[in-house]
Amino acid sequence: MSLSKIVVSGQVIKSPEKRFTPNTNVAVTEFAIAVASPPRQGQKQEPTAVKVIAWRDLAERCAQEIKKGDMVAVDGRLQINSFTTSDGQRRKDVEIDAVAVENLSNLSEPKGDLAPAGVAAGSSQEDLDAIFASEDEIPF
Repeated sequence: MSLSKIVVSGQVIKSPEKRFTPNTNVAVTEFAIAVASPPRQGQKQEPTAVKVIAWRDLAERCAQEIKKGDMVAVDGRLQINSFTTSDGQRRKDVEIDAVAVENLSNLSEPKGDLAPAGVAAGSSQEDLDAIFASEDEIPF
Protein backbone atom coordinates (compact mmCIF):
# COMPACT_ATOMS: atom_id res chain seq x y z
CA MET A 1 0.00 0.00 0.00
CA SER A 2 1.25 3.50 -0.75
CA LEU A 3 0.21 6.79 0.73
CA SER A 4 0.49 10.27 -0.74
CA LYS A 5 0.16 12.79 2.08
CA ILE A 6 1.78 16.17 2.49
CA VAL A 7 1.58 19.00 5.00
CA VAL A 8 3.16 22.33 4.00
CA SER A 9 2.94 25.95 4.97
CA GLY A 10 3.53 28.95 2.78
CA GLN A 11 2.40 32.36 1.67
CA VAL A 12 -0.56 32.68 -0.70
CA ILE A 13 0.78 34.09 -4.00
CA LYS A 14 -2.36 33.66 -6.11
CA SER A 15 -5.72 34.67 -4.68
CA PRO A 16 -8.33 31.93 -4.31
CA GLU A 17 -10.67 31.54 -7.27
CA LYS A 18 -13.90 29.66 -6.68
CA ARG A 19 -15.83 27.94 -9.46
CA PHE A 20 -18.33 25.11 -9.73
CA THR A 21 -18.13 21.83 -11.64
CA PRO A 22 -20.39 21.93 -14.72
CA ASN A 23 -22.62 18.89 -14.21
CA THR A 24 -22.69 18.42 -10.44
CA ASN A 25 -22.31 22.05 -9.30
CA VAL A 26 -19.64 21.13 -6.71
CA ALA A 27 -17.58 24.07 -5.36
CA VAL A 28 -13.87 24.04 -6.27
CA THR A 29 -11.40 26.69 -5.10
CA GLU A 30 -7.88 26.97 -6.46
CA PHE A 31 -5.02 29.13 -5.19
CA ALA A 32 -1.23 28.99 -5.07
CA ILE A 33 1.29 29.18 -2.26
CA ALA A 34 5.05 29.68 -2.15
CA VAL A 35 6.74 26.98 -0.08
CA ALA A 36 10.28 27.67 1.12
CA SER A 37 12.86 24.94 1.65
CA PRO A 38 15.98 25.21 3.79
CA PRO A 39 19.08 26.15 1.76
CA ARG A 40 21.59 23.42 0.94
CA GLN A 41 25.27 23.94 1.75
CA GLY A 42 25.22 27.73 1.65
CA GLN A 43 23.17 27.95 -1.55
CA LYS A 44 20.12 30.17 -1.70
CA GLN A 45 17.01 28.03 -2.04
CA GLU A 46 14.17 29.65 -3.97
CA PRO A 47 10.59 28.95 -2.84
CA THR A 48 8.50 26.52 -4.87
CA ALA A 49 5.08 27.52 -6.19
CA VAL A 50 2.45 24.91 -5.28
CA LYS A 51 -1.13 24.89 -6.57
CA VAL A 52 -3.76 24.06 -3.93
CA ILE A 53 -7.20 22.71 -4.85
CA ALA A 54 -10.01 22.54 -2.29
CA TRP A 55 -13.43 20.95 -2.81
CA ARG A 56 -16.96 21.36 -1.44
CA ASP A 57 -17.23 23.00 2.03
CA LEU A 58 -13.46 23.49 2.26
CA ALA A 59 -13.57 25.27 -1.11
CA GLU A 60 -16.26 27.63 0.19
CA ARG A 61 -14.28 28.38 3.35
CA CYS A 62 -11.02 28.98 1.47
CA ALA A 63 -12.72 31.35 -0.97
CA GLN A 64 -14.15 33.36 1.94
CA GLU A 65 -11.28 33.37 4.44
CA ILE A 66 -8.02 33.29 2.46
CA LYS A 67 -6.47 36.09 0.45
CA LYS A 68 -3.20 36.78 -1.34
CA GLY A 69 -0.42 37.41 1.18
CA ASP A 70 -1.87 35.19 3.94
CA MET A 71 0.24 32.47 5.52
CA VAL A 72 -1.52 29.10 5.38
CA ALA A 73 -0.90 25.48 6.35
CA VAL A 74 -2.22 22.89 3.89
CA ASP A 75 -2.78 19.18 4.53
CA GLY A 76 -3.62 16.99 1.58
CA ARG A 77 -2.62 14.61 -1.17
CA LEU A 78 0.41 15.46 -3.31
CA GLN A 79 0.00 15.28 -7.08
CA ILE A 80 2.68 15.80 -9.71
CA ASN A 81 1.10 16.48 -13.09
CA SER A 82 3.12 15.99 -16.29
CA PHE A 83 2.03 17.60 -19.52
CA THR A 84 3.31 18.74 -22.89
CA THR A 85 3.04 22.41 -23.79
CA SER A 86 1.76 23.59 -27.16
CA ASP A 87 5.39 24.05 -28.26
CA GLY A 88 6.23 20.42 -27.41
CA GLN A 89 8.08 20.91 -24.11
CA ARG A 90 7.50 18.45 -21.26
CA ARG A 91 6.46 20.19 -18.03
CA LYS A 92 5.44 19.22 -14.52
CA ASP A 93 3.45 21.08 -11.92
CA VAL A 94 3.02 20.40 -8.23
CA GLU A 95 -0.42 20.51 -6.68
CA ILE A 96 -2.09 19.52 -3.44
CA ASP A 97 -5.61 18.15 -3.28
CA ALA A 98 -6.40 19.74 0.09
CA VAL A 99 -8.24 18.01 2.93
CA ALA A 100 -7.54 20.81 5.45
CA VAL A 101 -6.38 24.42 5.15
CA GLU A 102 -5.55 26.61 8.14
CA ASN A 103 -5.07 30.37 7.85
CA LEU A 104 -1.99 31.23 9.93
CA SER A 105 -2.09 34.98 9.30
CA ASN A 106 -3.26 35.80 12.81
CA LEU A 107 -0.09 34.38 14.37
CA SER A 108 2.40 36.84 15.85
CA GLU A 109 5.15 35.99 13.33
CA PRO A 110 5.73 38.61 10.63
CA LYS A 111 5.04 37.57 7.05
CA GLY A 112 8.18 36.73 5.11
CA ASP A 113 8.83 37.44 1.46
CA LEU A 114 8.17 33.95 0.11
CA ALA A 115 7.21 34.81 -3.46
CA PRO A 116 9.36 32.94 -5.99
CA ALA A 117 12.12 34.88 -7.70
CA GLY A 118 10.77 37.32 -10.24
CA VAL A 119 7.25 37.30 -8.82
CA ALA A 120 6.20 40.65 -7.40
CA ALA A 121 3.15 41.12 -5.23
CA GLY A 122 1.14 42.44 -8.18
CA SER A 123 2.09 39.73 -10.66
CA SER A 124 -0.22 39.00 -13.54
CA GLN A 125 -1.90 35.67 -14.23
CA GLU A 126 0.58 35.08 -17.07
CA ASP A 127 3.49 35.46 -14.62
CA LEU A 128 1.93 32.95 -12.24
CA ASP A 129 1.17 30.52 -15.08
CA ALA A 130 4.84 30.70 -16.09
CA ILE A 131 5.85 29.60 -12.58
CA PHE A 132 3.64 26.53 -12.70
CA ALA A 133 4.86 25.67 -16.20
CA SER A 134 8.53 25.77 -15.19
CA GLU A 135 8.70 22.96 -12.63
CA ASP A 136 10.96 20.73 -14.78
CA GLU A 137 13.54 20.19 -12.08
CA ILE A 138 11.43 18.26 -9.62
CA PRO A 139 13.82 15.70 -8.10
CA PHE A 140 11.56 12.70 -8.72
